[in-house]
Amino acid sequence: MWTKIGLGAGLLVLAIITFGNSLGGPFQYDDLHSVQYNPHIRSLSWIPTYFVDPSTFSSQARGFMYRPLLLTTYAIDYALSGQSVAAFRLANVIVHVAASAAFGALAFVLLRCAKGAMIASCLFLLHPAHSEVVNYISARSDSLVAVLYLLACTAVLCRRHTSMVVAYTAGLLVKSVAITLPAMLPMLRGWEPGRRDSDLRGKARTRWGIALVGAVSVLYFLILWRSRFLSHSADMFPRAMSLEIWTQLKALVYYVFLLASPIRLSVDHAFQVGVVTDTTVLLCLAVILSCVVLSLRHRLSLPGFSAIWFGVCMLPYSVLPLNVLVAERRMYLASAGALLLATWAWQQLAARRGRGMSWIGIALLVCCLALTVQRNQVWSSSLALWSDASMKNPVSARSRVNLALAYREQGDLGNARIQLDEGLRLDPGFAEGWVVAGDLARDAGQQDEARLAYERAAQIQPTMEGVFHNLGNLSYGQGQFTEAITHYEEALRINARFAEARNNLGQALEAVGDDESALA
Repeated sequence: MWTKIGLGAGLLVLAIITFGNSLGGPFQYDDLHSVQYNPHIRSLSWIPTYFVDPSTFSSQARGFMYRPLLLTTYAIDYALSGQSVAAFRLANVIVHVAASAAFGALAFVLLRCAKGAMIASCLFLLHPAHSEVVNYISARSDSLVAVLYLLACTAVLCRRHTSMVVAYTAGLLVKSVAITLPAMLPMLRGWEPGRRDSDLRGKARTRWGIALVGAVSVLYFLILWRSRFLSHSADMFPRAMSLEIWTQLKALVYYVFLLASPIRLSVDHAFQVGVVTDTTVLLCLAVILSCVVLSLRHRLSLPGFSAIWFGVCMLPYSVLPLNVLVAERRMYLASAGALLLATWAWQQLAARRGRGMSWIGIALLVCCLALTVQRNQVWSSSLALWSDASMKNPVSARSRVNLALAYREQGDLGNARIQLDEGLRLDPGFAEGWVVAGDLARDAGQQDEARLAYERAAQIQPTMEGVFHNLGNLSYGQGQFTEAITHYEEALRINARFAEARNNLGQALEAVGDDESALA
């Protein structure tokens, strides 16, 4: 027990050394609506509602996610420290340490080697591709579900079926990627690092555990259906299912490349939608099919186990609606398979080459630490983050528009306008870009130009309540109270919990003499 506590404390100290320079960073993009401006995390009394209402996930109506356990951690953070970004990010560090320790426990069961498990934990903790789950508060869903998923798999291998069901259930309440665990069970049950279920009682417990996992999975889908999460996700699908599948096949190989060579990390990768006729897609398909065949033939070997783990954990992203084609945080759980394979390979070489491989392993870990510290610096400000993304992906409208927002926050309106114009040139249909254009025009006192930009954004994406709120504010400022009322009511139709819009609607109603409605 004391050895485990010592290893955990060592990982925590190593994490503080590695991520100490990340604590001063700001909330970034989706953190704004899911954490900073989300009123539902500002009281612990909201916690029961998280389990029945996916709209509590965000301050925006479009942010419709069923992740009640994740929201509970946000609410606890807020109760303890308010909107302290450092406190939220420190919680992310702790969860990342827990995931690294859970990965080490799984590696110990599979490798039967304490030294190998320690190396695996350190590699998982320090890998630069995992820096996003610490620096990006919203990526806590990926690290927290990984903790529970890894614990559930370890429990299966150790024949602790009750612990497995509890961890699996909790994982589903964090992020839906946990639903892949039932697909892992046949491989986990076939893997025998320890004793077999030779007695009837053990076999009965195994069957009972599998039955409970099935029941929990069915109940989870029923909850998603009744809460309208499934229908909402279907409505938000950004492209045809076939395009999503071919794109994510290509992404699967790309993720492996990022893990092996994490020197081009970015929040906006230069990655395009794939079609079946693309040569790259066909080559990736051939590679993946070869890996699948080899992995199934050698599923009871550790390389086969690792490859199957990676593929199964990435499988949900081929059928989920993804506006951002590639995101490093998505491979966090799947990377356990790749890093387990790397640890196994190092262990095999160490057995042949001796002490020299230990020094090579330490050198690689030091390189990972240095790259992660460097990556943390990129996350230290919105300007640094989106400047880095625009440099690595200069044809991305998303990067340009977010860089324009960062310049606006710094008061540099000239550079903000340059980046925004380039972003809208690259993608004239980018609704968020037209919102920023309206904001910049409004800041400059150009009310008519601001109105045209907001109206353009509303035409492109009519579900953005903030656009109608901005239009209402423009109309109210120009004394057009009836028009302002129409815009505020539209904003509230989209998001009935938009408190500021409701307050402004009251003022507009008061301005036209409807005091009773204004008071309501």
